[in-house]
Amino acid sequence: MKIFKYSILCFILFSTSYTCIAQEKEHINLNFNDFTIKTKTKIKIKNANFAYHYLVKVYGCGGGAICGEISNLLSNKVIGLPNAYLIEDENGENEFLIEYHLDSSLIVISGIIADPDENEDKNGYRKRYYNFINDQLVLISSIKED
Repeated sequence: MKIFKYSILCFILFSTSYTCIAQEKEHINLNFNDFTIKTKTKIKIKNANFAYHYLVKVYGCGGGAICGEISNLLSNKVIGLPNAYLIEDENGENEFLIEYHLDSSLIVISGIIADPDENEDKNGYRKRYYNFINDQLVLISSIKED
């Protein structure tokens, strides 16, 4: 039953991602093709969905929040996403969205941080661009969305 609930949540999240992309207001010049991984052999590892040998997973972590992790399928090392995010704001808008590709090291996370620190805007829906280098997410850009 948990798998069924998780698959429905994933379907809802990813189906809304395409509508959110169509409504994008501000363009940034980052593209998944700019972060294409250049290797001599691009062997697809079974179940990999990111950067040829990583698996990105998101799951509910309680309190209306979503957590996530990136698993290295070669070394079994697990890297957590930098923050937990709200599924949506209190108005049912500004939903969590994560974008990534099999042949790119770019991850785009859109959402409201569930546990912001003092330096973060508590009501800020942001689109954050990360480059995944050496098993670490490096923040490239953060854009506040309205």
